[in-house]
Amino acid sequence: MRYLRKLNRGMLHDVWCETRWIYHHTRAYKKAILLFILIGLLTTALSLVSAVLSEKLVNYIIAKKGWYVLQYGIFVVLFSLFSIVFGAISGRYSAKINLRVSNELRAEVFGVFMNTDWQALQQYHSGDLLNRINTDVNNIAGSVLGWVPTLIVKTAQFVASLVVITIYDPTMALFALLSAPVSLLIAKPFVRKMRTLSRDMRTVSGEMMSFNEEAFQNSQSIKAFNLVDSFRSKLDQVQQIYYDTAMEHNRVSVINGALLSTIGRIASYLCVGWGAFRLWGGAIEEFGTMVLFIQLAGYLSSALSALFKLVPTAIDCTVSAQRIMSIFELPREPEADAAAVDAIRNSDLALCVENMSFSYQDRASTLEAVNLEVAPREVVAIVGASGCGKTTLFRLLLGLLRPDSGSMTLTNGEASVPISPATRNLFAYVPQDNVIFSGTVADTLRLVRPEASDDEIYAALRVACAENFVRELPDGINSRMSERGGSLSIGQNQRLAIARAVLADAPILLLDEVTSALDLETEEQVLQNIAALPNKTCIISTHRPSVLKLCDHIYRIQDKHLWEVNRSN
Repeated sequence: MRYLRKLNRGMLHDVWCETRWIYHHTRAYKKAILLFILIGLLTTALSLVSAVLSEKLVNYIIAKKGWYVLQYGIFVVLFSLFSIVFGAISGRYSAKINLRVSNELRAEVFGVFMNTDWQALQQYHSGDLLNRINTDVNNIAGSVLGWVPTLIVKTAQFVASLVVITIYDPTMALFALLSAPVSLLIAKPFVRKMRTLSRDMRTVSGEMMSFNEEAFQNSQSIKAFNLVDSFRSKLDQVQQIYYDTAMEHNRVSVINGALLSTIGRIASYLCVGWGAFRLWGGAIEEFGTMVLFIQLAGYLSSALSALFKLVPTAIDCTVSAQRIMSIFELPREPEADAAAVDAIRNSDLALCVENMSFSYQDRASTLEAVNLEVAPREVVAIVGASGCGKTTLFRLLLGLLRPDSGSMTLTNGEASVPISPATRNLFAYVPQDNVIFSGTVADTLRLVRPEASDDEIYAALRVACAENFVRELPDGINSRMSERGGSLSIGQNQRLAIARAVLADAPILLLDEVTSALDLETEEQVLQNIAALPNKTCIISTHRPSVLKLCDHIYRIQDKHLWEVNRSN
């Protein structure tokens, strides 16, 4: 009992929990799974009936009973055809359900990624997340119809074949049955090792995907810094680790598979040999019975082989489930009262930050006792040295981070709402790296307002001083851009990002060092255009003194605190 309790707390308990998680998240396909199992069981039954009829057919052929040969021959052909048809239906049905489960589970995982606490998700590299949402989700989707249903169907095939053999010859059934415990004893030492190796394979696969993704995204910098050889050398190291891990996983799988296949073959040969011995000694008087034994031995062997192959399949999919479960267990962004946010959207909004402090996980505090008030339609600058906390403050305003203490609210004078993920639609954000998505110019701007007309897009471009260069593109706003805006200059990308924020028509604009690549004349014109927008509050983080003369207030972050700058000084 103590051993069983220990086992329950260990790997088998984990596998059970992961399996329950898989079927909990695919419960919408419960009826489809049951239908798939029924089709598999029916196919197995038809195969067994066909085998029994084949015995009769062979015996009637030997006895030269023409009418019975014709009759049983038709039955054998029909049942074989039915078995083939149901097998084809099962394969087609399996592909259909697998794709649907994969798409829906991937959408669910994607939703979890997007709604997970931003800071908690930063512990994972984006390449690793891509590996989880693709490879791991595909493994889980494949297991829905490829693991438990197969286990049920192949176990039924093994048991049914064993029952038929027992009816004809109990000794032969004993030969077949003994292979099961022997196989389990052989497989047991490999299971834990394969689970560990499967987890290692997922890890190194994620590391390789992360390396490739980072290299492709920064290919321009890699070439500019003459780092091609260095990254090629690093790729060789990553690939060597992947190779070593994959070969060890393959070695264990091959040895385990070879041993289990050997046991299955021995059991099959024993059954056939015993049947041949009994036929030779006259205990079996009809040759058709020997044919039946050979067929049933084949069914037993194939059923055992399929069951043995489920071991690595089960390990892979449960490891994948564990990797997805670890993301599901991360803290979610807090829910907020969206109705309260919508109620104040179209009014003049003031920002109030009171005694707010924040620190990143496992790090010293970044901001302490920050107080900030921004009135409606003001233009406010946040200045300070690099790394002082300007971008962190913007992340807090966007609800990506939550303060450790203090409060951050938006108010229209009558009602106030705390800063949260629900208040993000009240802000239009332009980050330092000017995130531009692939597609046309219109596509990247309409992300924030899908219903925007062409005239509204050009109006936003005009505010950002981007209209002229966009009109000069081959297809204007319908011109396609390469990934991350690689076909445009940094300054052009900055102006497109500003235009997108203007088009969003949010009450508050957050501009994080967004004019750093613009010349002074264009910078001044863009900021004047933004300041002239009706009912817009603007908060700018900047290093450039030229911006400050357009601002109503200037605040400096220094030594983790926020101070208002006295212009007279």
